[in-house]
Amino acid sequence: MPSKARALFELTRLHWFPVGSDFMFWPFAWGSLAASYHVALPMNEVVANTLFYALLGTLIHSAGSIINDILDRDFDRKVERSKGRPIASGAVAMTEASVLLIMLVAAIFYMFSTAGPTAFTLSLVALPASGGSYPLMKRWIYWPSLYLGFATSWAVPLTWVAITGQFDWGIILNVTVASCCWTCIYDTIYACQDKKDDEKAGVKSMAVRLGDNIRLALSVFDVVFFACLLWAGYLNGHHLTFYVMSVVAPFLCLWHIWSFDHNDPQDSWKKFTAGRHGAALVCAGLVADHYFNLAPERAFWLDSR
Repeated sequence: MPSKARALFELTRLHWFPVGSDFMFWPFAWGSLAASYHVALPMNEVVANTLFYALLGTLIHSAGSIINDILDRDFDRKVERSKGRPIASGAVAMTEASVLLIMLVAAIFYMFSTAGPTAFTLSLVALPASGGSYPLMKRWIYWPSLYLGFATSWAVPLTWVAITGQFDWGIILNVTVASCCWTCIYDTIYACQDKKDDEKAGVKSMAVRLGDNIRLALSVFDVVFFACLLWAGYLNGHHLTFYVMSVVAPFLCLWHIWSFDHNDPQDSWKKFTAGRHGAALVCAGLVADHYFNLAPERAFWLDSR
């Protein structure tokens, strides 16, 4: 691959795929799968929607990475892990990055336009207001990971209304808060890679702010994650399959929180990437419960409804 093409490819973080892209995908997946269960959507449509949101999540992550690198180019040059990024290193010019960003944003909004007028309107408001502003939070507050949680979790109401055509706020809010807590936990673990450099560069993060109290603080988010997942399952009428599979995720998350070395960048990266396993368990529980719910004779333990 030519050096310029390689630099542009790295700017989108696609050389990490699926790491990062899946991080953006999970809120879409949880919202769409919960909504699909709610309206008993046929499995072939569930698969099609999941693939659609996987592509959309990848595009949004790539666009967000470009925005991040444009805004953080001066900070990146001061951080060991990020000083070689395409814009910070000079491998990609600002004009080139901007053109690529415009192309990605156009593709994203085209995909949103196919999800229905309400979902499209929600995306017009939420995407610029949350995703576009996240990189700036590291300059202003010590809780950018929490902000990122809300920035990514707008995907839950968007997918819900796109599939069901209505807002069921009890379910939506619980899935959204669960998604927010999960994102906050693993983004904070990710931020532990750069704690020392961030302190020198003046970058704010939860990893810097929490210090040695990080495990206790993240455990609180995990408890909320667990509670919201349980309550969302109850409100959505889920069965034993969901609880056996999906509710394991907070316990896996808790193990990551208490087993990782927040002073070791390599271990922080390892636990961050392992976060996908818990997120995938939530999806697996939702899919399996949906499958059995469509044909109750496949599972003798389903309650009568």
